Amino acid sequence: MYQLESGEKIIRQVRKHWLPFVLEFLFLLFLAVLPLIAYVFVSDFVADKLAPVVVGDPTVLFLFVYLLWLVILWMILFYIWTDYYLDVWIITNRRIIDIEQKGFFNREVSSFRMDRLQDITISVEGFIATIFGFGNINVETASSDNNFVIPNASHPESVKNTILEQHNIAMEKTNRPL
Repeated sequence: MYQLESGEKIIRQVRKHWLPFVLEFLFLLFLAVLPLIAYVFVSDFVADKLAPVVVGDPTVLFLFVYLLWLVILWMILFYIWTDYYLDVWIITNRRIIDIEQKGFFNREVSSFRMDRLQDITISVEGFIATIFGFGNINVETASSDNNFVIPNASHPESVKNTILEQHNIAMEKTNRPL
């Protein structure tokens, strides 16, 4: 996956919380069932309108379009799952490694040393995020161009504490003021 430096050890891996993924999955499930519900209510009307245009049973046309719709939804679900599963932050004793999957065949890996840490901001927005314990973590580095963000991270306060602990240890080793 990613090579660690000699003497570097993984302290924690941070992933996105499972609830936003489940909500996206349920929305896609709703979109998969919606055409079936619509077909039940409008099938007689549509069959009368399509009878002069479509040769044979209009149900076959609906079934073809519906299966095509399901394939599209399946690909969207696979894309969402790939992004959910392969996005990870690896917190080591020396640095933070951000592995971000962007599409199916594009991955961006960035890292920064703990002594380059400037600021950590967490934001937990909304009732559901507060109850289930997830939020956004934004880490700013000494370079003004490079901010690391993990959206919908599980237990952001705990992750922030872990990063700050490792930052303090790194600063003590370099004998720099905090």
